[in-house]
Amino acid sequence: MSVEIQRAVDRTPQPWKNGLGVQYEIMCDGSLPDDWTWRLSTADITQDVPFSVFPGVNREFCVADGNGVVLTINGVEHRCEPGSITKFRGDDEVHATLIDGPMKALNLMVRDGAGEKHLHLVRAGDSIGLNSQCVLVSIIERAILDLSTGEVALDRLDAVLFFDHGIRDTSHVCQVARGTVVVMAIEGN
Repeated sequence: MSVEIQRAVDRTPQPWKNGLGVQYEIMCDGSLPDDWTWRLSTADITQDVPFSVFPGVNREFCVADGNGVVLTINGVEHRCEPGSITKFRGDDEVHATLIDGPMKALNLMVRDGAGEKHLHLVRAGDSIGLNSQCVLVSIIERAILDLSTGEVALDRLDAVLFFDHGIRDTSHVCQVARGTVVVMAIEGN
């Protein structure tokens, strides 16, 4: 299994589809702006703002840094706090209202008909079986991961990408020694 560490500070900012915010791509199975079936990115939310519309897309939104946000989804308010994951449709009308200052989010978008993908929260003390290709993203604070190859330190929003290159080996385990990470399996494209 190969491991790639992706530092948040090295990602290139890109405008939101509606031009009202900034995102940073972690991974995508195609190319932007529209040639993809799934994508994982972070976003800076620095003001109260409507979200871009993505018809035919399932979205998962995780508060990764800051005090959170209230998402008004089709007129219903959802309080999103650090570490929470909120699911909604890309064609829903969504407006973000900040809770006490700017925040950063982790976003997963999956087009209808694509293989299922979801965000899963893993906290310190838990382990992750790495028997498939996956991405881990550190949220809320610095994370320390214990891998079979040694310890990896991740700053907030850094990511670790695991690739199995078609070789299934269930012996790889990642222990979250400190912090919180969000995991997304890549398989099932």
